[in-house]
Amino acid sequence: MSRFHNRNFELLEPYDAKVSCTVLRGESLRKGADLLDKEYYEALQSVNNLVKDARKVQKTVLLVGEISEIYVTNFQKIIDDENFTEAEMTAIGNGYAILLNESADLLAEVKDIISASSLSMSDAERMAIIDQVYTKVKYHRDFVSYYTKKNISISLIRAKKKGDTQRVLELYGNQDDRYW
Repeated sequence: MSRFHNRNFELLEPYDAKVSCTVLRGESLRKGADLLDKEYYEALQSVNNLVKDARKVQKTVLLVGEISEIYVTNFQKIIDDENFTEAEMTAIGNGYAILLNESADLLAEVKDIISASSLSMSDAERMAIIDQVYTKVKYHRDFVSYYTKKNISISLIRAKKKGDTQRVLELYGNQDDRYW
C-alpha cells in the first residue's frame, strides 16, 4: 500500500502552493484606497433596500389577501345573522366594497411603481412610495378588521337583548376560532 502511495503521489514541498485568503482592509493612508470597498458596500446596501422593498411588495399583496379573506368569511356570516336588517346588510356590504376597492387601488399603485412604465423614477422614489402604500394597506387591513369586529359586536349586543347570545357566538365562531 505504501509503495502505491509513493509511486502515484508526490508530496508538495513546503510553500509550493500559494494559499489565498480574504483580507479585510482598514483605513488606509493612501487617498482612495478604500474607494472600491465603499462603492461595493453602497451598491450592496442599495440592492439590500430593493430586496427589502420586494418583501414589502409581497407583504402588501398578502395584506390585500387578508382583507379579502376577512370580507369573504365574515360578510357571509353577517348575511346569515338575523340581528341585521336588509338595509343594514346593504350598508355593511357597501362599506366593505369601499374598503376593498381602496385596497385594490393601492395594490394597482404598487404594480404601476414596479412596472417598466415608471423607469423615470429613482430607486429611492420607488422605495418611498412602496413604503407609503404598504403602510396604507396595513391600515386598511386593520380598519377592515375593526369594521368587522364592530359589526359583530352590534349583533352580539342585539342578541343579548333577545337572549340569543349563544347562537351569535356559534355563528361567528367558537371560543378558539374567535379573533374578535
